Formats: sequence, structure tokens, C-alpha cells
Amino acid sequence: VDQFPKMVSAGLMFGDGLTVPVPDLDRTEYLLILGANPLASNGSLMTAPDVKTRLRDIVRRGGKIIVVDPRRSETAEIATEHVFIRPGTDAYLLLAMVNVLFAENLMRLGRADGLVQGLAEVRAACAELTPEAVAERCGIAAPVIRRLAREFAASERAACYGRIGTTCQEFGTLASWAVDLLNVLAGKLDREGGAM
Repeated sequence: VDQFPKMVSAGLMFGDGLTVPVPDLDRTEYLLILGANPLASNGSLMTAPDVKTRLRDIVRRGGKIIVVDPRRSETAEIATEHVFIRPGTDAYLLLAMVNVLFAENLMRLGRADGLVQGLAEVRAACAELTPEAVAERCGIAAPVIRRLAREFAASERAACYGRIGTTCQEFGTLASWAVDLLNVLAGKLDREGGAM
């Protein structure tokens, strides 16, 4: 039950439910974590030994770890920033960030250029999901949502990672898809420091 929404979205997006991108922890400079507590889960889908040291190394080398979670988890304690979110609203936050990428022309497909389909449909689907439209629902101020989207897009080596908190909710499949969508649209999929 815990990861089935992720497997469904990965299957629809990448052709196989077990093709789940994982963050390149050793080379990332900006890690956006939603609904995950890798310090308690020993990395879970990050599939990296000694995840605690690897996460701390991101900060030591000048990078940022942003944890989006309704509670102050062990991972949030060591993060650069902890953003509180209302439970079950991750899809709204992520799609508002996608809205910002489109609206501010921050979209860079990178290695996915020529491989994606449906960009016009995604843009239209996110058109009304502005940061201002979702801020109250998520409990995150619109300027914070915009800043997160801009920082993520601007970072040369960034990865967005979502786990159990993004899957075990009403919109778990949508949130799982939106995690990978953000990585794709910002050019962070299958690149050094991104989601591999």
C-alpha cells in the first residue's frame, strides 16, 4: 500500500512501475524532500547507505536541504529549512511550483527534451494552480512557494524526492507524478546531482 501510488505514476510516466528516480545525494546541491524522513527510514527509496552522513554532507558542501512536512521530523532537524504543510496537500504545492516554472519561463527539459509529451495539457491543467490559489489550502505562503520553485529551477544540481507522506493520501498518485514532473520540467531528471 505505501508505495503503490508511486509505482502507478512511475509506470505511466516511465513505462515501468519500478523505474523510480532517486536523488543523486553525493552530487546534489539542492534537495527538496516531501513526506519523507530518510533519517528514520534509513533512506528508503533513496537507496544509499549511510544516508545521515550523505545528507549532512550536502549542507557541509554549501548545499540546501528543504524538508516539506507537516511535522518536525528527524530529517527536518538537520535540514537547511523546514516548511510546514497541511497533510495531504503536497500535490497542490508541487503543481503550483510547476505553474511557476511555466509562468516565469523557468522550464528547462534538459535530457528529457524531445522525450516528453503533453506539455500543453500540463500547462493548461496547472494554469489556475497559482501559488496564491493554493497557499491557504497548503498552509504555505505564496511567496514561499514561488521562492521554492525559483530556487529549485535555478540550482544547477537539484532533486525533488517524495516518499510515504506523498503516497499515502487522497492524491497520492498525483503527488507522486508531480514530484517527477517537477524534476523533468526543471531539467533535473537523469542528470548529475538530480534525480537519476
